[in-house]
Amino acid sequence: MSEAGLSVRNLTVNYSISRGPLAKPDQLRAVADVDLDIAPGKTLGIVGESGCGKSTLARAILRLERAEGATVVWRGADVGSLSDAEFRRIRPDMQMIFQDPLASLNPRMRVADIIAEPLLTHRRDLGRVERDRLVAEAMQRVGLRPEMASRFPHEFSGGQAQRIGIARAIVLKPGLLICDEAVSALDVSIQAQVLALLKGLQREMGLSILFISHDLAVVRHISDDIMVLYLGRVAEYAPRDVLFAQPRHPYTQALIASVLSSDPNIERMHQSPDIGPDMPSPINPPSGCPFHTRCSRVEAQCRSERPALRQWPDGARVACHVANRALPVA
Repeated sequence: MSEAGLSVRNLTVNYSISRGPLAKPDQLRAVADVDLDIAPGKTLGIVGESGCGKSTLARAILRLERAEGATVVWRGADVGSLSDAEFRRIRPDMQMIFQDPLASLNPRMRVADIIAEPLLTHRRDLGRVERDRLVAEAMQRVGLRPEMASRFPHEFSGGQAQRIGIARAIVLKPGLLICDEAVSALDVSIQAQVLALLKGLQREMGLSILFISHDLAVVRHISDDIMVLYLGRVAEYAPRDVLFAQPRHPYTQALIASVLSSDPNIERMHQSPDIGPDMPSPINPPSGCPFHTRCSRVEAQCRSERPALRQWPDGARVACHVANRALPVA
């Protein structure tokens, strides 16, 4: 991995869940031993059902959650080993866009002040004139007109509000942008506009993007590589075109089967069986392969032995005993 990108190794996040003053706390492993890489100017999409650990993973990268045993390297800096003061110096280079556009904006602040807030926090050396120039530049980049600067968030549609959130995220000119369900609250036509905006900003600014969504169709549209998470573990990790052309993990196949598409390579996956009951609780995950309780291809080995994430010649990595038996012999 180039020093200009993001590299994560062995990221694990555990929570203690209290059951009362006398009971021993339950342990919830929200994310387990996740590795990922994002090159400069590229997008990694992370997809999975609600509760699979997507947002926790993103927050741990930004040190908003405590990760155990992880190595997180951003542009050559080992984020986990930095002191709080040292991390604050690189934090402006790592920004986040949130799911609910209006809820993420202070309703009592005008748009210009919302976008300027990161500058006031991280660039106290700037004078008012330079700060206003950077705010105006960020607004122009996301398609907001200058006269909108004096308005309040409630005066905007959801799509416009998300553009304000994006402007706030890019005003510091970061290198890494984490989008946590950034378009899921928008209707389909507005989603397409925001995705096009993000791709344009990526080309213009050389952004590395971590894009989180439960919607595989959206992730396919914007991503170069895709990680499929299940109960906090990586089920499959592959280049986008490889994953859609030949999904190997049964969970990935089931997710693709739910995507309505005219692409015949996707449409044939609609014949895949349903994945059965709801996802198990992460407090009490299944033994062996975490997906085996919902998998139509389950075998005895799946119930007792957790599959390793194994590399395929086309760049895919798959954690499935059954699928990996087809790996070519070296």
